[in-house]
Amino acid sequence: MSLLANQITIAVTVYNRRQFIKQAVASALNQSVPVRVLVLEDCGPDSTLASFVKDEFGPKIEYIRNPKRRGLFGNWNACMDACGTEWLSILHDDDYLAPGFVEAMMDLSRQAPGQGLYFGQTVIVDEQNQPTSMNPLPPVKGEWQKIGLREILFFPPFPFPGQLFKVSAAKKAGGFRESSYYCGDWEMWAKLIASEGAVQTGKVVACNRSHEDWDRGTNAVIRKGFLIPSTLIQHKRVLALLPADSKVRFDRASYLDWSPLPVRFLLRHGASLGPRMLGYHIRLLLLSRPPHLWYAFFQMLTRIGGAGFVRFSSRLWRRMRP
Repeated sequence: MSLLANQITIAVTVYNRRQFIKQAVASALNQSVPVRVLVLEDCGPDSTLASFVKDEFGPKIEYIRNPKRRGLFGNWNACMDACGTEWLSILHDDDYLAPGFVEAMMDLSRQAPGQGLYFGQTVIVDEQNQPTSMNPLPPVKGEWQKIGLREILFFPPFPFPGQLFKVSAAKKAGGFRESSYYCGDWEMWAKLIASEGAVQTGKVVACNRSHEDWDRGTNAVIRKGFLIPSTLIQHKRVLALLPADSKVRFDRASYLDWSPLPVRFLLRHGASLGPRMLGYHIRLLLLSRPPHLWYAFFQMLTRIGGAGFVRFSSRLWRRMRP
């Protein structure tokens, strides 16, 4: 059975980025097939944000403010509780949807009914809305394609936004893991793929905005060294969801062959990592297969000089590239 417009809610999650929020909400409202639009603020520091949004959009939206801060993934769970429809798309306040997003999802549901997750192609843009070369997504084979767990073993091929998921299935899976540092969405999509199935359209349905501001949540996770450990943990979780007849054991060496630890990460953040986190990343570096000669040279010097060499190199890198 295909989707109907009255079964869909777009929830815009907000905190304090009022410079982008109007574009995000407007993109949800200006769909070629109108649906319910909800704005859910995670108890942000801007006491005038609600009036700022309501003055612009009035009764076209419903505005809800959490009574206390729930964090990124907790706020997504709040969106599920508040949406009141069977299908939900979550839109961050600095991203925006293409006008045909909802229509594309409804078309996709007619072509491939009975899935728990529908999504499309996403373009990465900068703060001036210009496309970047970051994280190019794999092309879709044909108009649409099924996505299985093996396609998301190493990374999810669909950054936010541009997803539409079945709320009842997500709640049955336990909701988004609120304690997740980084991979709460990847984990949920894996569970939905395992239980309900997922389909991707080849159409571009959304834009994801990248930022240079290192104080924002995602960049803070990277800066503290949690990105790579979180990614490895989620890789193991996806492996655990594979059917019994195709189980694959976690192989750290194979993973690092596919994705060597980036030397640039250590140069940019090594000086600020704590001893334990730095040691963890150095071990991954030394286990990685060198993709080129310069990488092997850095490995050799790290093997000789240890953490002291990495910290020195990082401080030098920061002076040269502020």
